[in-house]
Amino acid sequence: MIVSDNIRIAESIRHKADQILEAIRTGNHCKNIIWYAVTTSYEEDSLMYILNGLEFRQPFYHKGNLRLLGIAGSRKEACEIVLNLVQEGYNTDNIQQMKQYLETI
Repeated sequence: MIVSDNIRIAESIRHKADQILEAIRTGNHCKNIIWYAVTTSYEEDSLMYILNGLEFRQPFYHKGNLRLLGIAGSRKEACEIVLNLVQEGYNTDNIQQMKQYLETI
């Protein structure tokens, strides 16, 4: 798992963000299971995953080069992060190469 340098953190989870990010960086399970991760995807057909805290514990997601793009306290906030990332890609003329763009942020 690669943690993006410019990670998006939703307001409702901001107070727990350091704890969650430290657990991710050290490869430990986060004690707070009520959170959502926005990551890049492995598939060519999709851009991003939204994973809840329990799903995120699966070793499958920690192997390879998935990039953590954002964390949120609810699925709605995670969807807003995805929307903002796509809008940002559009605004910077990267919408046609969105998968590559997400790997650089």
